Amino acid sequence: MRKLLLLFFCSSLYAQVGVGTPTPNEDAIIEVVSTDKGILLPRVPLQGINQPNPMDAHVSGMIVFNTAQNGAGINTVYPGLYYNDGTSWIRLNPNTVKIGELKHSFSNADHNGWYLLDGRTVSSLPALAQANAGTIGLSSNLPDAADRFLKAKTGSESLGDTAGSHTFTITQSNLPNINFTGTTNSGGNHNHNLDSFIGSENIGLLSTTLLTLFQIANVAKETTTTASRTSQNSGNHSHSVSFNSGGLNTPVDRTPNYLATNIFIYLGY
Repeated sequence: MRKLLLLFFCSSLYAQVGVGTPTPNEDAIIEVVSTDKGILLPRVPLQGINQPNPMDAHVSGMIVFNTAQNGAGINTVYPGLYYNDGTSWIRLNPNTVKIGELKHSFSNADHNGWYLLDGRTVSSLPALAQANAGTIGLSSNLPDAADRFLKAKTGSESLGDTAGSHTFTITQSNLPNINFTGTTNSGGNHNHNLDSFIGSENIGLLSTTLLTLFQIANVAKETTTTASRTSQNSGNHSHSVSFNSGGLNTPVDRTPNYLATNIFIYLGY
């Protein structure tokens, strides 16, 4: 009881409280000093980022240790330290996030300073996010990460450049340098027709029927002059063979197996 009265007396006299020290810092309303003790904050089960419960209302500056995992989606809270900004609970992340950092997420909307890379204009963002975007070279639009993989830039590329294609088409230069060989099919049984002459007179195509042969023989007997004819030698020549590949010129899809997520950039809030 005496210690409590002394604490109230000092607090009233100096408007400061020192715990473990008789001379609290002049700029601190309360200073706690200990080499083997800590400060135990209120432990409460928060219901969600947007819900003040179990408090009656959101109060800016309120700090608690949340003991439960509640809520759903981006409204989920997890065990850990939270502070209230007057409209919602914000988790104190031990890992400091830098402006311009990216992350993959199943979230569908902006949250806690993270903005979806969907190609929107920077001018549509809150004022602080606009200013931070400008410091990393995003002055016009956010990059559109939809249906794209991330890669490190080359020396000739600028941050945020987009390029590439999911498909490619093979050309002749992509094919291996090989020779194809083969033979043509046999034509089977067939006839060749030649012009026939009696003397110097062309009597037309020579038929293979016996009747025509006899007629030609009779005419030949009555002919006083004869001449022989031979077919011309065609000389050296080649035969060209062509065939169709049967292809449809369908592009090749080179997209590997993947898991689809949304990509966010941190611009603060």
